[in-house]
Amino acid sequence: MRSVKLITFIAFTLVAVFILFVLAALLFPWIRKLGPALLQLYSRICLWILRVRVDAAEPIPVGVAKDKGIILIANHVSALDIFLLSSLYRTLFLSKEEVKHYPIIGIAARLIGIYFLKRESPFDRHRVIRKIASQSNGRIITIFPQGTTSPSDNPLPFKRGIFKTVELNHGTILLPAAVRYREDRAIAWRRDQILIDNVKAVCAQKRIHVKVSIAEPMSISDYTDKTIDDVCLVAQERVFSRLKGSY
Repeated sequence: MRSVKLITFIAFTLVAVFILFVLAALLFPWIRKLGPALLQLYSRICLWILRVRVDAAEPIPVGVAKDKGIILIANHVSALDIFLLSSLYRTLFLSKEEVKHYPIIGIAARLIGIYFLKRESPFDRHRVIRKIASQSNGRIITIFPQGTTSPSDNPLPFKRGIFKTVELNHGTILLPAAVRYREDRAIAWRRDQILIDNVKAVCAQKRIHVKVSIAEPMSISDYTDKTIDDVCLVAQERVFSRLKGSY
């Protein structure tokens, strides 16, 4: 079962990337505008291949104006998070710089508009924060502020740097989101794993169950007398509080 799913997933990904390259050649000026929709379609098919069942998923709150820009703040468990959140919310992502240099996948990620960050570089962090703040209007951009993966029953704390985006663009809405897998421990991306190892762990599961819950939106206007540290801690608590208890 694992080998069949893995081969099917890899084959489909190669076909999807080839189609993306063709579209990029034909529609180069508009390919980034199509990026979120293309990634969403790809992700939905991947979830079907990997036999992921979404048991519950809360929508973007009705009162949140998408034209102002949404930064989805989520905990990070597995490579599967990308497919899951993209399929549900048609979002782009902030990714670590290393992904930019992955064979084939890195080129595809650049074409559709994924943002990349050199985590060890304060200068690059400031550059990316300014870029996201200036380009977030009308978009949903997902950020994993833990900086790496961890099981949802023992989540790593949020890092505050990326929350500066709301200082630079007061119209941006922060939307905390909690991702919980029933098979959490089996599919969590461990630090000793590379991408293909985590994909293999996902493929080894007969079926994967997941729930996504959305917490109360946050904006800079709600925290005019607070610091970025305060905003970070509030967002962290809103996510972590939804990870407690049994699945």
